[in-house]
Amino acid sequence: MAIRIHVADISTFGEAFGTVGLHVGSRTDSDRRTQDDKEWWVVRRFLNAALLANVLSTPLAIWKEQPPMPDFGAEFGDALSPAFIEITEATHPDDQREMTEFERSDKSVMLLGEFGGRFSGGASEPGYVWASDIVDAIKRKAGKSIYSMDVDNRHLVINPNSNASILIADEEDERRAFTILAQAIEPQMTEYIGITSRCAIHVLGKHFVCFDLLGSSRLIARAAM
Repeated sequence: MAIRIHVADISTFGEAFGTVGLHVGSRTDSDRRTQDDKEWWVVRRFLNAALLANVLSTPLAIWKEQPPMPDFGAEFGDALSPAFIEITEATHPDDQREMTEFERSDKSVMLLGEFGGRFSGGASEPGYVWASDIVDAIKRKAGKSIYSMDVDNRHLVINPNSNASILIADEEDERRAFTILAQAIEPQMTEYIGITSRCAIHVLGKHFVCFDLLGSSRLIARAAM
């Protein structure tokens, strides 16, 4: 049965979502996560932050779409046309393989790079790689429906999930990483706006959400869920 969630206002957000997107399963066990699980997990946290920051408005309805459409369709407030939301990760395949291999091992602690991921020698400033992963995620969607659709209300939500994001441990680190990201984007802003066709780009960090990275670029602290 297709999931369609209706949120009357922010006070009913948790009740409306229930267990949808609340947790994701492991990478390897019998409760192995699906792509839908990961996307609902990200979109739940993004929407909660966006509603609290008045970036988006209630009443809200959201549902899964099917390829080649973006991941989610949505309706916000009194808008007359639907919005679309695409979810993607800012990561690296070596890091993802390492995370999976770590779960398969019998170890409770892992040194970065132990299973082939990045930063086996440590890193003095992981924010540069973190920012580069996000820029790569923006470029990777070139030609996809979230950029090419003739619809005004389009959103790409980027979730950093890599060894670089593991090394960015606290709020100060992440604020610094967002500064590095802004500095990396600024010289080529026109190019990125052209690639995205003015799709709104948002970054869901561990401590902050950056709304409209290529536009107003608001950095808002995330509330606990």
